[in-house]
Amino acid sequence: MPVGEGSDFNPTWDPQNVFAGTARYYARYRPQYPDVAIVILTEKFKLDKYSRVLDVGCGPGHLTLKLAPRVARVIALDPLEEMLDEGRRAARELHLSNIDWLCGESGMLAELAARIGCISLTVMGRSFHWMNREQTLRDLYSMTGTGGGIAVFTDSGPKDRVWAPWREIIWDTVKKWLGEERRAGTNGTYTHPEKHHQRMLQESHFQNMEIAHIDIERNWTLDELVGYLYSASATSVPVLGNKKGPFEAELRERLTEYEPSGRFYETGTVQIIMAWKR
Repeated sequence: MPVGEGSDFNPTWDPQNVFAGTARYYARYRPQYPDVAIVILTEKFKLDKYSRVLDVGCGPGHLTLKLAPRVARVIALDPLEEMLDEGRRAARELHLSNIDWLCGESGMLAELAARIGCISLTVMGRSFHWMNREQTLRDLYSMTGTGGGIAVFTDSGPKDRVWAPWREIIWDTVKKWLGEERRAGTNGTYTHPEKHHQRMLQESHFQNMEIAHIDIERNWTLDELVGYLYSASATSVPVLGNKKGPFEAELRERLTEYEPSGRFYETGTVQIIMAWKR
């Protein structure tokens, strides 16, 4: 991926490796986006049977599958075929035939532009922070039709460094087995970019930024928390390697000691950062 002058994007990972081995866990254990989020996108971007949507870093298609029934076509882009295969399987089960599953990543947008075509809306769910955000926004702006735009999703998750007793148990156990530095697949590390996504959109050619906040409640089981960790780039099964068994055993023991019921509650927020091409 090209890195622009002054960019805060300095990757130490390979896009093909970051989420290797996570797809089946990602499809099953990552929280779905609330239905109201899709209603917001539909209304704000006037999505209809003529709209074409691009989902960059689509994973197994959590956003793709919810948007497809509302639009003409969704182009779902991800670097990993295993993620796309999960999406294809789910699309078949839902009888959705208007999705193009395309293997590639954000650094390839310019070369894929002709194949993707003119876009009404680009969505990115839990993926924008992995990209060269400046270059991605420039490429997407040129691919977006007038009146179209971009929507970036972020949310809180059970491994975030936000205070909560059971979250602290998870983070402490991860640090014990994998160290202080956050892993990004088996051959990289991750540091969160300094600039907020909002700032990146404000500095781009996209205009009239709006932010929607959706309050959420989650009720996790112990199995779901473990599965969520295996869906993450920092704690995937390949990253843990031969530590997987003892790591999981200790985590289950510590979480069960904290909460014998095996139910873990949290409240959080899904945020949608939106901007338009006028």
